[in-house]
Amino acid sequence: MFQLKIISCGLKIVGKPHIQAMLDACTQKVKNSELISGFDMVNEEDYNPGCDEFLAQMYEAKAKLGGDLNFYLHSGESNSRENTELYDSILLGTKRIGHGFNLTLHPKLLQMVKDQNICIECCPVSNRILGYTNDLRIHPARALLANGVKVSISPDDQGFFDARGTTLDFVLVFLAWKLTLADLKQLCLNSIEFASISQEEKDKLTVFFDYKWRRFLAYVRGRY
Repeated sequence: MFQLKIISCGLKIVGKPHIQAMLDACTQKVKNSELISGFDMVNEEDYNPGCDEFLAQMYEAKAKLGGDLNFYLHSGESNSRENTELYDSILLGTKRIGHGFNLTLHPKLLQMVKDQNICIECCPVSNRILGYTNDLRIHPARALLANGVKVSISPDDQGFFDARGTTLDFVLVFLAWKLTLADLKQLCLNSIEFASISQEEKDKLTVFFDYKWRRFLAYVRGRY
């Protein structure tokens, strides 16, 4: 049995009072409950307030809790080199980056992501639906994988898109990126490695995943 974890999320478009209220609630819950694992901020990046407008609030919250408050920030969901969300997210110490679509436009930031062992949460179906790419074969995550960046496959807004799970995301990137079974396995293991759970839970999940993976391989060999 694994404990449910929630990443509290603020809407940048609503403004500083809302972000402060979400941060206050998050820090209070982190103190008193193991349910909340971190904090995130979202909204379309090119036309809404950026992370830099909330830096003081973020640093103040971090100062209250230190290492007990983790950030898992959406940033780089843009085709513009002028989008600077990645800079602030990395400097804030984010554990993962949601999307990171324009990371390949910033070689030095790409190296920082590698050096700091930050995972990129790639959302291929969402990126296609929202028009960040018209062809998944040229999705920038292919270059990130080739450069040794840790990548996981994520579904983005499941409720908004009326979608469940990541099956379609995996099928599409398997075909578009010409992945091997080893590539698929590593993408799955990355999801476990960067999950906001305890190391003990990660170890148990890794054992369970290995069991399911071996059964999957046996099924493939037997059928094909």
